Amino acid sequence: MSGTGLGAAAQTRDASVGAGWRPWLARADIDWRLVGLALVIVAATAFVPPLFRTAFIAAAFATAILAPMPTGTRGFTFAVMAGLATGTTAISTFAVSIFQAPITREFGWSQTEYSTVLTIATFVLVIVGPLAGRFFDRYGVRNFTLGSTVLVALGLMSLRWLTGSLLHFYLVFCLMQGLGIGTSSIPYARVVARWFREKRGQAFGTALAGVGIGGAVVSSMTQYFIGHLGWRDAYLALGLFMLCTTLPILFVWLRDRPEDKGLAPDGKPLATSPAMDGDAPVLEVSAPVGPSAAQSRRQPLFWRMLIAFFVMALGTGGVMLQLFPILRSHGISPEAAASIQGALGLALICGRAFSGYLMDRLFAPHVAAVIILFPLTGTALLAHGAGGWLAVLAAMFMGLSAGAEVDIIAYLITRYFGTRAYSENYGWLYAAWALGAGSAPMVSAMSMDRFGSYAPVLWCYVGLFALSSLLLARLGPYPQLEGEPAADRD
Repeated sequence: MSGTGLGAAAQTRDASVGAGWRPWLARADIDWRLVGLALVIVAATAFVPPLFRTAFIAAAFATAILAPMPTGTRGFTFAVMAGLATGTTAISTFAVSIFQAPITREFGWSQTEYSTVLTIATFVLVIVGPLAGRFFDRYGVRNFTLGSTVLVALGLMSLRWLTGSLLHFYLVFCLMQGLGIGTSSIPYARVVARWFREKRGQAFGTALAGVGIGGAVVSSMTQYFIGHLGWRDAYLALGLFMLCTTLPILFVWLRDRPEDKGLAPDGKPLATSPAMDGDAPVLEVSAPVGPSAAQSRRQPLFWRMLIAFFVMALGTGGVMLQLFPILRSHGISPEAAASIQGALGLALICGRAFSGYLMDRLFAPHVAAVIILFPLTGTALLAHGAGGWLAVLAAMFMGLSAGAEVDIIAYLITRYFGTRAYSENYGWLYAAWALGAGSAPMVSAMSMDRFGSYAPVLWCYVGLFALSSLLLARLGPYPQLEGEPAADRD
């Protein structure tokens, strides 16, 4: 009797535990196959060359953060991640610096002459970004992005025949940045905003993490190609990789609207129209809402937000893009400095994923204001001459912030200005961000030349981070946008 009673009690307890976690798993809408694949990729890092381990970890993290995305949206989200991983931002941020040594050695260019290409590309983006945003709002994203991907790939391949002319080098990158604007976050953020509503923050964090993932993957591939093929054929290989991998992924899964895949926002099934006796689907459940671009720019709030992101970008670009020489000035070896930069890249991916998750659940301006305290702290540590584990911590704090900031821009635009003129509004704010981030490294270098130390300018960046945090914290409540569903006005 007692044995039977214990068995029954155990069965009752197991049933109650099962009743607790099984419904949660069902509600969570997690693709456990992707979770398993992520674990397999992590395990595989033990068997790959050290050069590719960071890339494998990034791929595992990308697979894991795709798993909780709503059913029906994972292919689309993966396409955005892949597009950004090989887009102009990833190429400019991570691949250009790796090509620097072999190209300058062959042509005898100075480091400044070579690095000027990034400044030129930044100003092209500042000019083209808002104009391209207006185009995307009017004509959509998919076809232009496919074309831009082809043009960027061909531009990279053309560098196989680069001459010793700096003008040739600058012109190719200007064309890639201008014609390749469809591979930047401006169009991708627009389609993410259309595809998601309730989980928009999570979607931005997951999809836009593609830049960080590209940092790990593109860096490893570029170094491998240069080491085994030489820098000329490495450009050719990168272009072919885009054509053979990125382009097919975009062609299959990238769509301007969820309705094009028979879905409503957040992967929900399309509702039917009562007026048509339940036979016809509603075709514009993700219809744009909010003011026009001109109406948005007439609001003081728009310019406060633009200033906040510009000063934040000054600090981020001045530290993150100059992190290697800053660490070297602290007496850190080149190998250790490179490893610390790797930690920054992984933190960037984490920052994007978790900032989006938080913004869906908390008031986004307050989330942004708190996140900015991380780079503020990291920059202060570097200004104090941090080395060892403190330098690693400072780099990770910078990565968490850099991973979150572009997502914050993308999310706040939807909440304060809607999606009617989303790409144009995003283009303006992203251009301000690019201008700040692109010009700040020169300011940091001037500090080193003038004072023999980065500390003075680093303390200035600490003040800029504090100002940005204050401006974002005071944005005020979300407005009720014209045409917005009542459920989105919370």
